[in-house]
Amino acid sequence: MLAYKVVVVGAYAVGKTTLVLNFTEHRFQELYIPTIGVQFSVKDVYYDDELVKLTIWDIAGQEEFKYVRTEFYKGANAQILVYDVTRHQSLEEIKAWYDDVCKYAGDIPALVLGNKNDLESQKEIGYEYAKDYVEKLNFNKLIGVIETSAKLSKNVDKAFYDLTDYLVNKI
Repeated sequence: MLAYKVVVVGAYAVGKTTLVLNFTEHRFQELYIPTIGVQFSVKDVYYDDELVKLTIWDIAGQEEFKYVRTEFYKGANAQILVYDVTRHQSLEEIKAWYDDVCKYAGDIPALVLGNKNDLESQKEIGYEYAKDYVEKLNFNKLIGVIETSAKLSKNVDKAFYDLTDYLVNKI
């Protein structure tokens, strides 16, 4: 069995926990409850008839956890960088998150997710803009940019399966 550690990072309230819960437990948490430090989830997925274990570390985005979260990055095989399509600043912070993770985990692959895609009327960031923005950041191992909706389960499984595909075939 293959096993990978994946860290999920991004600004506070972008939907990191709801994405992880949607993927691992097929549920949506409506009420915002900030993550304290880190939350762990494990999900076994099958890829080409092989069992792959993803240990997903949902890391708190609040500033007060800045100094403890660096320990959580160590040993990660990949990172998921999450921004909120209704908050432009959360996209602008992606580079700082990427650099922070790479500083402690090395040059690991990154998948960028624009969450809350269901909030169409509040959307500040279009997909093409986000994709161009992220590509200009020149992440060394960019897996891709995907818009998701944890609430509607849109592209959540796809995102994690794309990540798994990359890990199995490129690492």
